Amino acid sequence: MTERSLSFDAAAYSIDAVQRAMYRLSDRLSGDVRSSNGAHLCALQLETNDDEEAEALVAEFRNEVLDQTLRERIRNETQEVRNLILALAFSNTGLVSGDDS
Repeated sequence: MTERSLSFDAAAYSIDAVQRAMYRLSDRLSGDVRSSNGAHLCALQLETNDDEEAEALVAEFRNEVLDQTLRERIRNETQEVRNLILALAFSNTGLVSGDDS
C-alpha cells in the first residue's frame, strides 16, 4: 500500500467534491480529508506499491475532484430550472391537490 498527501484550495474546490471523488475511486484508494487554513488536505492510501501506478491513480483522483467540482457547479446553476420542471411535472399528476377546502 502506498500513501500520498494532496492539498486542494478550499476557495476553488468544495469538501463535498473531494469526498465524492474519493468515494468514486474507493475501489482503488481510501483516505481521509480535513480542512485547515483554507485548504482541504487529503491523506490517500493507494491499493498499489508501484510508484508509476500510484502517480497515475493520484492524477485520476485530481481529475475526478475537478469533475465533481464542475458537476456541483452545474447542479447549482440549473437548480431553479430543475425545480420548475419537477413542479410542472408533478402538478399534472393529481398527486397534489390544489384545493385545500
